[in-house]
Amino acid sequence: MGNQLKFTDLLAVFIGGFFGGIARYEVGQLLHDGTSLLGTTTVNVVGSFLLAFITYGVVIYLAVPNWLIVGLGTGFIGAFTTFSTLVVNLLLNVPSRPAYAITIFVLNLTLGLLAAASGYAAALALGRRRKA
Repeated sequence: MGNQLKFTDLLAVFIGGFFGGIARYEVGQLLHDGTSLLGTTTVNVVGSFLLAFITYGVVIYLAVPNWLIVGLGTGFIGAFTTFSTLVVNLLLNVPSRPAYAITIFVLNLTLGLLAAASGYAAALALGRRRKA
């Protein structure tokens, strides 16, 4: 069965995507920001942390079924993050505010990488704690 698509995986992605989209919307509402760059940056940074933590921590240290991994990673986090909105906002800002657009781009890349590294470190700490 290797790489064959399974109904449970597809259903998990669908359900995860549903809740990830709702979470994305709620973060935008909480920040009173709709689709501006504050909400976009927030969900992308949080999503980077969660994806690294889940990919490394959950997969390596916990015995969970594949459908849960794809449901959380591809489904929830895929719908929660919004890198396409970031790109659209950057392209809209480049003609009139190029320095701002470049700053936002670098900020998002830097914070995203730091968040992913933090998620990885948190997963390592979880693994050490479980082994102790």
